[in-house]
Amino acid sequence: MVKWLKAHHPQVRIVGSGHTIEIFKEVGLPANVYDKFELDDAKGTHIIGHTRMATESAVTTAGSHPFATGADLCLVHNGSLSNHNRLRENLKREGMEFQTENDTEVAAAYMTWKLRNGVPLKRAMEDGLSDLDGFFTFLVGTADGFAVVRDPIACKHAVLAETDDWVAMATEYRAIAHLPGADDAKIWEPEPSIVYTWGGNA
Repeated sequence: MVKWLKAHHPQVRIVGSGHTIEIFKEVGLPANVYDKFELDDAKGTHIIGHTRMATESAVTTAGSHPFATGADLCLVHNGSLSNHNRLRENLKREGMEFQTENDTEVAAAYMTWKLRNGVPLKRAMEDGLSDLDGFFTFLVGTADGFAVVRDPIACKHAVLAETDDWVAMATEYRAIAHLPGADDAKIWEPEPSIVYTWGGNA
């Protein structure tokens, strides 16, 4: 299907693939994007949303997060990678394809490449701590869970909250504070270089 679309409709951009993860990308205000894709009716076990200020790429739908470079995997990123150009070329030699010049797409492709080679997600994210230069907080979603990691310096802030019913991650606590049961949640700042996982994706 992908090859056929490239040959017959090269203007069509595929933003995700797989059986369980749906990808919605757009520029604009978060509330408008949420309404456009009718996310009030969405159902599932986990959802990843990300609003970003474009620093490494143009403000386009293609440059919006999340990035999905493999089946049932997506990645959002707060930060900046300094070695993304070199890593992109290395990953191209490994058969990975890119649609943008965005550094986050390189991080997503790195994770996809690792998983395709049989590396579990937690180990792939640990490997990324040495292979990806820069400062970052990554959240990676898979078909059955998600994982979070911050770079060794951890200069990009993040907060995690967990109850018996849910887990949430955000840049600031105020994005979590309105959730039901937030007052009783375990709340902490993820440690540098530690991979946190939920679900069967480790």
